[in-house]
Amino acid sequence: MSGLLAFPSSAAVAQPDQVQAQAQVQAQAQAQRAPLQLTRQPQGLSAVSRLQFFEDTTRALTIEQVRTPEQEARFGYPNDPLVGKESDRVLWFKVQMQLADPAEATREWLMLVPTVSSHDLRFYGPYDAQGRALAAPVVTGMRHPWSTRPAASEQMAWRFKLPDAQPYTVYFRVESTFARIYDVSVWDLSDYLQSTQDKRMYDGVTYGLLLGLMVYGLVLLLVFGEGLYAFYLLTCVCGLLALGSFNGHVLRYPFANWPAAAGAAYTAGPALWAICKLQFGRRLLRLRHFAPRLDGSVQGLTALLLVAIPYAMWGAHPLVTFQLVQMSVVVSTVVLVAGALVAVRGRYWPAFFYFFGIATLLVGISAIVIASWGWIAWSPSQMNVSQGALVAELVVFAVAMASRLKLVLRSEQALTARTQQLIEALGTDALTGASSRTGLEGRAEQWLNERQPFALILLDLNGFKGVNDQHGHAAGDAVLVALGRRLYQQVQPGDMVARLGGDEFAVLLAGPTTHERLADIALRMAAAGSQPVRHEGRTVTVGMSLGIAVFPADGQTLAGLLRSADLAMYHCKHQPSGLPYAFAGELPGRGTSAAGEVQTSAG
Repeated sequence: MSGLLAFPSSAAVAQPDQVQAQAQVQAQAQAQRAPLQLTRQPQGLSAVSRLQFFEDTTRALTIEQVRTPEQEARFGYPNDPLVGKESDRVLWFKVQMQLADPAEATREWLMLVPTVSSHDLRFYGPYDAQGRALAAPVVTGMRHPWSTRPAASEQMAWRFKLPDAQPYTVYFRVESTFARIYDVSVWDLSDYLQSTQDKRMYDGVTYGLLLGLMVYGLVLLLVFGEGLYAFYLLTCVCGLLALGSFNGHVLRYPFANWPAAAGAAYTAGPALWAICKLQFGRRLLRLRHFAPRLDGSVQGLTALLLVAIPYAMWGAHPLVTFQLVQMSVVVSTVVLVAGALVAVRGRYWPAFFYFFGIATLLVGISAIVIASWGWIAWSPSQMNVSQGALVAELVVFAVAMASRLKLVLRSEQALTARTQQLIEALGTDALTGASSRTGLEGRAEQWLNERQPFALILLDLNGFKGVNDQHGHAAGDAVLVALGRRLYQQVQPGDMVARLGGDEFAVLLAGPTTHERLADIALRMAAAGSQPVRHEGRTVTVGMSLGIAVFPADGQTLAGLLRSADLAMYHCKHQPSGLPYAFAGELPGRGTSAAGEVQTSAG
């Protein structure tokens, strides 16, 4: 039918695409079956695509049994190797490899299994085509001392050589509470050691910051003695313990020959950190005041974590318990975020900084927790993100504590000022217990209104500034307190001793008195004031100058009497006679105006 055009069917059109897709699948399968070609790669050669595995449900298979045809048939390639839940199990892995260049036969290689938490990890091989192992098995892991690590690496690693370009097979067995398909890679030994330098520096900076924050928390605890600072210090300590465990440094350094202790730290560290963080948060945020229900939730989570720690170490289901701890950490972080928002609404500004710290941690830990649940692919960098988030959180917490200290300081300053106002209203000097200027003015005005004769002695300390400069203000305060007490011992019950400010005192002596009595009192006061004062094992000594004014002869008002006494005191400081006192009425060139106010001859 020459007049008709023939169109291919849709199946015929699709057939080339299907053939191409099938060819790609077959090519990928063949590539997986082909041995891993070992070539030097500066960032390591990934072996994940060549990795076969199966789960040993008996947990008792030996390498001889695994290499039988029956067990060999169980090995298979995972569909999505780096996405999967962690679980308490035993996994056997198998990878075939060969040198891409026979000249590399002298090179030493390193197979890296990126885990620090595997209880027991055993490497077997390499096996040649005749089934002969080129090296003895290597057994290492968290249950074994640090000396079992072939490459002295925090992560599990195995050193090996291939003598020629023939295919070789390597097996390794992993027993872990957190077993998964690992991102296995093969490295040139020198390249691997070089690649760890950045990580080591990152860990060193992290630990240094944590130690600095620990010192900061310890200083605050020693100075203020509050539980808040104790829990901050413990949060830093437990955070350092948890990170050191996750990075493998707890087993490497403090517990190199005590793997059980390192395992306990790995298990308990995160839970203890979460407990201390919860208790720090509820105190800083004042949840009992701002959000009582959230405070109860925090206490409940704390109790849950306390129970989980011993069960995780000795219970029958450690993985379930560890996942419960992970969930508790996430939930507690969310609860504290909510608590911080509530406190911010109450205009409690330290909660503002706390919110950003806890939110940073929530973002940082989410990746590693979600990966452990099998929702996203696992990557070693996730641990670095969580590590950085933990330190950043504690730094922000330190800023929040500084903000709280600023608030406390402001409150104390306001309280001190108010207390001073109340004390002054009552006419008492807060430091010495003597009367204040307000008290002096009240008593003097009363006597002036009653036209009752009295004497005013104004005194000032000689050398007091040197005491403050040489020994500190605390020593100066001690001198003022001692002087106030000694002045009281020289007067009668109806008299008044008042501190006007700084190192200036005034004494009101009631009733008429003689010139000789005033001179005697002034000498006794000067002698008492010159006695040494002991302060913190040191002796300090000051002198005294006194000016004496008498009502009504030297002034009709308190202001006039104070001016007269001040002139006399100034004259005393510079007179050649050496007496510690001077009378206003005996100053040369002075007289009294018609109004009774003292004037100088120049006035």
